Amino acid sequence: MVSSNKPRLYVALYARGGAEQDTYHWALVSGPKKETDGSWGKRHHVRQQLYIASDQHHTRWEYEELGIPTAPTRMILVRVMVAKIVQLDRMEQILRGLPTVQNDPTWTCRLWVRDAVARLAAEGVLGTSITAWTTIEHTTRQYVRQKKDQHRFDGGEEWNRSKVPTWDLIGNKETVP
Repeated sequence: MVSSNKPRLYVALYARGGAEQDTYHWALVSGPKKETDGSWGKRHHVRQQLYIASDQHHTRWEYEELGIPTAPTRMILVRVMVAKIVQLDRMEQILRGLPTVQNDPTWTCRLWVRDAVARLAAEGVLGTSITAWTTIEHTTRQYVRQKKDQHRFDGGEEWNRSKVPTWDLIGNKETVP
C-alpha cells in the first residue's frame, strides 16, 4: 500500500527589496504533510554570493540547501503548495544538479525556481501536482498581494505568527491564513 503521507513541495516567497519582478526572493521548500511545532523541512534556492578575484568584487549564483523549521524563518512571507513529492531523495539530487546561469543580469532566483519545477515534473519525482509555471507564478503573486492587503506583514491585524501563510494550489484553498 502506498503511503498518503507524502512530503510536500512549496514555492516560497521571502521579503527582499528590488524592482517589481525582483521584489521577492523565490525558493522551493520541502516539508512534511503533517506539521507540528517541531517539524523541519528544507529550503532549496539559489542566491548570489560575493567573491573577490583579481582584487575585484564579483557575484555568482550558488545553490543552497538548508534544513529549516516549518515555522516562519528568515523573512518568509508566504508559501504555495504545488506538489506531493514521491521521490524525495531523487528530487534533492536533481535540485543539487540544476545549472545556475552566471554573468546574465536577467537571470534570477525566480527563473531557477521555474526551471526547477519544470525539471522535477519532467523527471517524475512529483505525484499529484500543478506545475504550470504561469499558474504557479500568478497564484503566488496574487496570494502575497492578498496577505499584504490584509496587513499580514505590517502588524495591522492579529495573526498567528507561528505559522507561515499557506495556499494549497492543488486544492485551490488557503490552509494557513
